[in-house]
Amino acid sequence: MNPMITLLYSLPDLGVAILFGLVTSAAFAVAPLLRARLFGRVSQAESEIARSTMATITSITGVVLAFSLVQAQGNLRAVQQTVADESMQLNQMDRLLTRYGDAKVAAIREAAHTYADSIVVDEWPKLSERSRSPRTAVLFRTLSASILAIQPAPGRETVIYADLVRITDQLAESRENRLIATDLGLQPIFWGVIMALMLVLIGFAAFVEPGRGEIISLAGLGVGLALLTALVFIFDQPFLGGVSVTSDPIANVLKVMRARTS
Repeated sequence: MNPMITLLYSLPDLGVAILFGLVTSAAFAVAPLLRARLFGRVSQAESEIARSTMATITSITGVVLAFSLVQAQGNLRAVQQTVADESMQLNQMDRLLTRYGDAKVAAIREAAHTYADSIVVDEWPKLSERSRSPRTAVLFRTLSASILAIQPAPGRETVIYADLVRITDQLAESRENRLIATDLGLQPIFWGVIMALMLVLIGFAAFVEPGRGEIISLAGLGVGLALLTALVFIFDQPFLGGVSVTSDPIANVLKVMRARTS
């Protein structure tokens, strides 16, 4: 990922909002002053046309930002649900292994605990780098192989074994979905359109004849659009920034697994 993007996500959410607001408001406020210094005054009619056009483009920008925010929030909720499902499946696996009734099978619980711990300790920090942990992958393969190697006796053990295999498959799917989600985010075209609309607005702002009231108004417009943009940015990456998916569901269920006795 771009180092600049990573740096921005390392800031607190309020810091991102303030930074976006300052840069954008300054651009909107300076544009007409810079134009006036370089090219002189424009007529009142031209200034009014610029204002009218800005109003239309601002509405379009607001719609694009709103749609992008809904998309980013939807992506975040989907990843949160994936992690919640994964933690639930780990818990169900541990419960079935406990109730199986065979000491050798119950010993597989430790492999499940080690795998869950590795998700939190080894793999989670790598998700923000769009990577995965080789150790965690090996632990999952070992856990899966151990469950598939169980030879159940007819009756109760066969029923529990079938559930274990089913949950193992579900856990593999949840794990893969979580890892794929490291690439989740708005398509570059969205950010390209947002940036293009901002530049167009700043371009038209330059043709507003500068006065104290006009400069304050333009700066306020820049702040408003910047805050919406910052909100989209904050929600965009599921594993980066202050608003991100955490490993808490898996860490919490690991405590439950370790405390389970029956």
